[in-house]
Amino acid sequence: MAKIAKEKNQAELEIEALAEVFGIATTGFEKFYEETKEKAKGNSSTAASSGYSSKAASSGNYSTAASSGNSSTAASSGYSSKAASSGNYSTAASSGNYSTAASSGYSSKAASSGYSSTAASSGDSSTAASSGYYSTAASSGDSSTAASSGYSSKAASSGDSSKAASSGNYSACSALGYRAAVKGDKGNLLMASEYIIKDGNYIPVGGKADLVDGKKLKANCWYIVEVGEWVEVDFTDNVFSRVISNKSGIKKVKTEDCKILYIVSDENGNSSHGSTIKQAREDLSFKNSKKNADEWKGLPLTTVKTPIEWAGVYRDCTGACTAGIKQFIASKGKTKKQYTLEEIMAETKGAYGYDQFVKVVGGAE
Repeated sequence: MAKIAKEKNQAELEIEALAEVFGIATTGFEKFYEETKEKAKGNSSTAASSGYSSKAASSGNYSTAASSGNSSTAASSGYSSKAASSGNYSTAASSGNYSTAASSGYSSKAASSGYSSTAASSGDSSTAASSGYYSTAASSGDSSTAASSGYSSKAASSGDSSKAASSGNYSACSALGYRAAVKGDKGNLLMASEYIIKDGNYIPVGGKADLVDGKKLKANCWYIVEVGEWVEVDFTDNVFSRVISNKSGIKKVKTEDCKILYIVSDENGNSSHGSTIKQAREDLSFKNSKKNADEWKGLPLTTVKTPIEWAGVYRDCTGACTAGIKQFIASKGKTKKQYTLEEIMAETKGAYGYDQFVKVVGGAE
């Protein structure tokens, strides 16, 4: 029996359309790099960089920036400019009308700002953000995020636990994958798929599409589809939970292991968990307070501590709430008696506050 061809989703189509830009940062990088040496800075200028922690910056109309390598960065500014970056932890940023930013690699980020601009990112936990009228953001990969802001803008995200958000009049967003979540402003169109797990496989069983009306779907609240219905969910501190109630700025939620927690937020958008409302408020105050993490700066990778001790260090460095840390540790199952800093950095990769944690401790050899 012939196999049924897999239909490409919106995020994959957006990224495919940027194949040329991705190509500059990957297989076509060497050619681009050599051509760059021959060109002068200014309009239609280019910049290229290759190597670990490398950077490329270009400024001018029709300019292009490409960077390839771990922790690499590409930035381009100017009308119709392009930025492409390939490599773990790479970043691509582009500013200007009709500009394009593309990033490929684990935890990569792509940001584009300008009228009809496009941002595309590919890789697990990657992020794509686009701002401007008719702008588009597309992200592909498990736990990836796509956000688009502006009149008639679009955001598309593909991958298990991926998220897509839209804002602005006549905007829309879609998310495809297991527990893919969407949110938007009032009047935005939200589209999400529903998957179930059967025999270890993720099976698509349907989906929903509705306008954010303030009643069935509330503005700026995350939703997934389960059993054919919209379900409000929360991702504070990267902890997945279903919202039971949301009154006076206090959410009551149920976690995957059926624990009841409370989430409080402030006017700046900061949030924190707690087993009680009082604890959540105390943790939010700690998260917003000025923390002194100087004693943890530049720790050797061989530094050894117990899980509880490392939890204290992580909280000092990031402001992560107590409930969030406990939930994260519980999700790891059985733990060892002691861990080195190098092991902790590997265990916490992708968790809430990870970048800030690594920035503080340094991980000296």
